[in-house]
Amino acid sequence: MRDTQGPRLRRAATAARRTRTTAQDVVAALSVPATRPDPQPARSLPLPNLHKLPHDTSMLYDIGRVDVSGRIGNRDIVDALRWRPGDRLETTLTQGAIVIRASSDGTFAVPQRCRIIIPSSARRRHGIRPGDHVLVAAAPDYGIVIVYPLSALDEMITRYHSAHPGAEVPQL
Repeated sequence: MRDTQGPRLRRAATAARRTRTTAQDVVAALSVPATRPDPQPARSLPLPNLHKLPHDTSMLYDIGRVDVSGRIGNRDIVDALRWRPGDRLETTLTQGAIVIRASSDGTFAVPQRCRIIIPSSARRRHGIRPGDHVLVAAAPDYGIVIVYPLSALDEMITRYHSAHPGAEVPQL
């Protein structure tokens, strides 16, 4: 008697992995509870076609400049998150990033002019100063923003290219 259930389960697991979004993988890796009080579809922005990078639009990215008050102006990301002036936010500090998300008992609020705000304690911990640029990654379906100092981006790019040394495209 032939076991047909094993291959069927493996195919189903493979299909499930293919349907995961980049945001699901990023949020899972952060070990931050993925809650969104009011799930609404996110407005997607096109991502460039980069070799071996995910092609879904579940994540939004930008490089932003931090002002003296810790604000980063990015209307597209704030709109996609559906944050409004007065919404309460909280931060979670991880080893290399700052996670910001809506929370009814958050310690700070979205300002009248909607911007992403990095609290001063988080800026100090990650060595972010006024004028510095940061990578802003947003997972609108999860209502979170992840802020990385550019030193973390340097490390990510280095690891990526170290893991894919043969992925370089030859010059014509």
